Amino acid sequence: MRCSLLRRTANTTCCRAARLPFPVVILARDLTIEAGIRTLVTGASLNLQPGDKVGLVGRNGAGKTTLMRTLAGELKPASGHLAISGVLGYLSQESALPELAHPELSALDRVLTARDLGGLLVQIEETRLKMEIEDGEARDRLIKRFDRLHTEFESRGGYVAIAEAKKFAASVGIASDELDQPVQTMSGGQRRRVELARVLFAETDTLLLDEPTNHLDLDAKGWLMEFLTGYQGGLLVVSHDLGLLDSSITSVLALDDGRVEPFRGNYSYYLAERDRRREQRIRERKHQDEKIARLEEGIRRFKGTTEKMAKRARSWETRVERMKSELTEVSKLGKNVAVRFPMPQQPGRIPLEATGLGKAFDENVVFLDVDVVVERSERLLIIGLNGAGKTTLLRILAGVETADLGEVTVGHKAQLGYYAQEHEQIKRGVTVFDHARQVSEEPDQVLRSVLGHFLLADKVDQDAGTLSGGEKTKLALCQLVLSGPNVMLLDEPTNNLDPQAKEALLQALRLYPGTMVLVSHDTDFVAGLEPDRAILMPEGNSAYFDRQMLELVALS
Repeated sequence: MRCSLLRRTANTTCCRAARLPFPVVILARDLTIEAGIRTLVTGASLNLQPGDKVGLVGRNGAGKTTLMRTLAGELKPASGHLAISGVLGYLSQESALPELAHPELSALDRVLTARDLGGLLVQIEETRLKMEIEDGEARDRLIKRFDRLHTEFESRGGYVAIAEAKKFAASVGIASDELDQPVQTMSGGQRRRVELARVLFAETDTLLLDEPTNHLDLDAKGWLMEFLTGYQGGLLVVSHDLGLLDSSITSVLALDDGRVEPFRGNYSYYLAERDRRREQRIRERKHQDEKIARLEEGIRRFKGTTEKMAKRARSWETRVERMKSELTEVSKLGKNVAVRFPMPQQPGRIPLEATGLGKAFDENVVFLDVDVVVERSERLLIIGLNGAGKTTLLRILAGVETADLGEVTVGHKAQLGYYAQEHEQIKRGVTVFDHARQVSEEPDQVLRSVLGHFLLADKVDQDAGTLSGGEKTKLALCQLVLSGPNVMLLDEPTNNLDPQAKEALLQALRLYPGTMVLVSHDTDFVAGLEPDRAILMPEGNSAYFDRQMLELVALS
């Protein structure tokens, strides 16, 4: 296998590679990609040039994220040829940060690391703090070091870069008061936006973006679509945001049954062309099957007759074998996710209540004096702008995080089930089946059946940490079904789900008779769920839900 390494990337991979002698930024030929003993992708080819804008589509679990990680240099293909030139920016689907040299790195510093400036700023600040406590020769050495670092920062356009980094951060929804916050104290959604700003701020020749619109509000999505439309480099994007795919891409790579098939045009054209090609293949296959059937009938009829006819029958057999080896492949229609929540035990009239809640991270007060009262069978929506504390409030109600002020009371016979948007309940090194076993004592056959409804039947022995984002979402929802809660707390449950799985989840939740507390920026999903009440964060004001609130949901 021939595989060149990256010259420089905007993520954590930093290697050297020779420039290709032509303007292709990613050239892949006949890649085979494996996950453990499973072959995910075979014969994948890609020729990504400057100005190409390609959407990578496929069902959850088809291997899109694994293919993206391979193209980004994080994974090695089992076989094939991969060559990459220029500077590559890769946005992973996960919001978890790589190991940082400076754990206290602020959001702004993290964005600046895309141009190797964040670490320099940290060194300047560390030197300045040491200057304040040293004296004599030690202080003189620190002053010289400070001047040298400061001169280097200025010569590399540091102050101009800071202004530009702040613009990128603001465009993706990072508030100005969040820029000084340590990244490690941020929520998953905040970290995700910081990483997006960092990748876009880098001076790249190629962008690989895996679900870039997750956690973005309506304004940030609009800005991103405009940015990608004007981007001069090569772009490969995975997204379930159909608006992004339609407005920002010019071609599609469809990943299905381990094969990659190219389509020219945007996502809407791809959907129509995919169906047309499938119908054409069905017709071709039907014609081939009919022709083979006629020949086989002739073989059976003449094989035992005269020598002349038997000889002709043998030649037909050879022809049939060749035709069978050249049959047009018609991929089977994929199975659909089937979600059904069991009838829960009825709790008391007030299954969940909180009074006087307050939460702060260091000097950043997220919210103060928030009351929450959830009645039996009620659907409560938590809404608010980015950074308003929606996820933090939900985590406190779920008992996975502690409030600095106030208390939470779980009512009589209330059984809480919490879905975390960052999948922290999905543990690396634990199989998919063992995750199901952790939340249920049902027989193995029942557990396997439920996993099958979530299209995870063929992954029961797989390390859950190696699942794609969409598959992790399905496993987390499967755990929720198996645990049988009567109070569900859901944090962005539609992130990473394909359209069919999202619709299946919506229908299941509409039929669910239990209590529900939801955080979501998906306006169509929220509208379909029809909440009873909403709590507006960070103030904590409560009001009956009105469809006009969907505008605020879109901005959250």
